[in-house]
Amino acid sequence: MLRIGTLSLEQPTILAPMAGLTDRVLRQLMDEIGGCGAMVSEMIAAEGLRRRNRRTLEMIAGFPTRAPQFIQLFGAVPEALAEAAAIVSAETGYAGIDINMGCPVPKVVRSGAGSGLLQDLPRLGAVVAAVRRATALPLTVKVRLGFSQVNVLETTRVIEQEGADAVAVHFRLRSDGYKGSARWDLAAAVRASLRIPLLGNGDIMTLAFALEKLRAVDGVLIGRGALANPFLFREIAGQETRERDWGGTVRRLGALIEEHYPERKRLGKLKAFIRFLVLSRPGSRSWKRRIFLSQDFREARGFLEETFPCA
Repeated sequence: MLRIGTLSLEQPTILAPMAGLTDRVLRQLMDEIGGCGAMVSEMIAAEGLRRRNRRTLEMIAGFPTRAPQFIQLFGAVPEALAEAAAIVSAETGYAGIDINMGCPVPKVVRSGAGSGLLQDLPRLGAVVAAVRRATALPLTVKVRLGFSQVNVLETTRVIEQEGADAVAVHFRLRSDGYKGSARWDLAAAVRASLRIPLLGNGDIMTLAFALEKLRAVDGVLIGRGALANPFLFREIAGQETRERDWGGTVRRLGALIEEHYPERKRLGKLKAFIRFLVLSRPGSRSWKRRIFLSQDFREARGFLEETFPCA
C-alpha cells in the first residue's frame, strides 16, 4: 500500500499523465481492467481552468472510478495554479492534484511552465507553496532530473519543504526528451534525501522491470508501458493475462472512443492509442500500417477487432 497525504493506494502503481492520451477514454479503460493504484489526467492548463474555458472544463469532466484520480495542472504563475487548485477542490471529485514540472515541449517550456520551472527554483517553490495553501487534497509534483544538468536533489528538497505529499521523478533530463535510457541509478540518492514518498517514472515497459524498480522507489508511474500492455498494472498486482482478454479490450477501446468523441475526431484518437498498443506483438507493424492508412474510424475499428478476436 502506498500512502500519499491522506490517501492510501491499494497498489504502488500509477497511470502516468500523458498529454493527449490519459483522457477519459484511457482512464476509464484502465480502471475497468483494474490493478492500478491511481490515475493521473492529461495536462490541464491552470490558466484555462481559472478562466473556466469551455474546452478545459470538458477535459476535466469527472466520472466514477474504482481507482482514485489525480488532476495534473501546469502553468508558471503561482496565483493561477492556486486558483485552479481551489476550483478542483471545491467543484470536482478528483482525489488529488499533481503539478507538472517535467514537460519538455518547447512551447510549454518557453512559457516558464513544465520543465522550465526546473531552471527557476524560487518560482518552483512559490508554485508548490501557493497550491499547498489553496487545497487540502493530496499534492504531488512531477519533475525531471534537471533541465540540462542534474539538480534533482535541490528541486525535490524545495518541493518537500513547500508541503508536497509526494514527488515523482522522471529519470531523464529535459534535454534528453524521451531518448536514451532513464537514469534509475540516481533513484537511491533521491529517495534517501526525502521524507515523503518518491515515485519513479521512465522506461517501465515490462512486469519484470516494474517489480525491480519498485524496490528502488516507493511507487512507480507507468505511461507508454501501460499503452503497450493495458494489463501491466493487473500483472504487477499478481493477476494473469489471457489472450482472449485482448479482444474484449480493443472492442471496449473502440466503444469508448465512439461514446466520448465526435465522428471527426474518432479515427485520430484511435490512431494515437494504436501507435503504442502492443508494441512488441508479432505482426504489429503490418496491422498498424493498415490502421494508419485507414480513412474511416469504422474501417480501422473493424480491422482491429478482426486482428484481436474475443476467443
